[in-house]
Amino acid sequence: MFKNPINLAFEKLSGQLDEPKWLQQKRSDALKKFQEYGLPTRKSELWKYTNAKKLEKLEEVTDIADGNDYFVFTIKGELPQDTLMQNILEIDEKSWKNIKTDKERTFVELNTTMLNGGFALTIPKNSQLKLHIQYQQVSKDWENIRTVINVGENAELDLTESYDYDCRINHVSVINMSTDSRLKLHSNKHLRKTAALIHFAQINCAQNVSIEQGTINNNAALSHSITEVNFNGQHSEFEAASVNVVHDSCHISENILVNHKVQNCKSNVIKRSLATDKASVALNAKAVVYKAADGSDVAQSLKNILLTDEASIYSKPELEINTDDVIAAHGSTIGELDETSLTYLRSRGIPKEQAKFMLIESFLQDANIFKTEDFLDRIEL
Repeated sequence: MFKNPINLAFEKLSGQLDEPKWLQQKRSDALKKFQEYGLPTRKSELWKYTNAKKLEKLEEVTDIADGNDYFVFTIKGELPQDTLMQNILEIDEKSWKNIKTDKERTFVELNTTMLNGGFALTIPKNSQLKLHIQYQQVSKDWENIRTVINVGENAELDLTESYDYDCRINHVSVINMSTDSRLKLHSNKHLRKTAALIHFAQINCAQNVSIEQGTINNNAALSHSITEVNFNGQHSEFEAASVNVVHDSCHISENILVNHKVQNCKSNVIKRSLATDKASVALNAKAVVYKAADGSDVAQSLKNILLTDEASIYSKPELEINTDDVIAAHGSTIGELDETSLTYLRSRGIPKEQAKFMLIESFLQDANIFKTEDFLDRIEL
């Protein structure tokens, strides 16, 4: 997708599609914007420590799913009555969500230009759904997937998202939360060391919404995510915890922006990262409290451990506060395993490597907000 001129790839794709004129126009407009922006450079704040040119030098995909489905749904329990599922390429223009983009979000435009899979899911009010979605690599080319999930009033969604081990996926997701709705979002990104994943997510919250998000990022040649959370109604809460563990020359970049647009909302962001070998992690957590958003409660905790001299971690918590009546706290640390704790464990007869592993386990458990027993078993430490 990156080696060949994008306009030639677009012409080839559009010539194969039979879709409405409005979507063709969306593709064409997105192509123009992408050509205007180009690939992100390190002058862009959210790509400052990420080399997008690595995407041009990826190894060939080796793990391709059978069939032509870009995702597999696993539903636990019965599907609520009146649940609506549509192919993203078959929705009407009114259901399409326009996303404001810039140089840092240029992959959103590329996703629209080369869109080849996705869905729109509407969950009715007063219902519950437990859903697991596995996003699959079904070809050697990049998969450009767009998903829209609408959670109805007083509805509850327990959603797990997983990505293929050796994926090349550019995923744009939009989640719209109605009044009094609840979301538990588990994101599992256990990737091969040659995989690549670009993920943009936008979560829009009405009044009295509760969201818990737990993410595991494990390896990938390049994994870059941007998450935007918009509080549009009062008394909503968002808690996000993530673990980033990288080896070899892998790179993970996690960026989260929480917009406190209205009063009395709460956000809490927890990130725990571990880098070894020549791997790198880049973290950016930003909260913007708008002028009229009195009563906002904001917390950010970014803690990181380097296990080798050649590994690198860049960690930046950020608060932009435009009103007075706010509770806000943020912090970031980068260091090594605590030598005092390590010495204490070894003095009790615990071998050095086992002692290190115990300290790492304790460090990462801070991000286990769902208290799952197999939390650490699913991470390559």
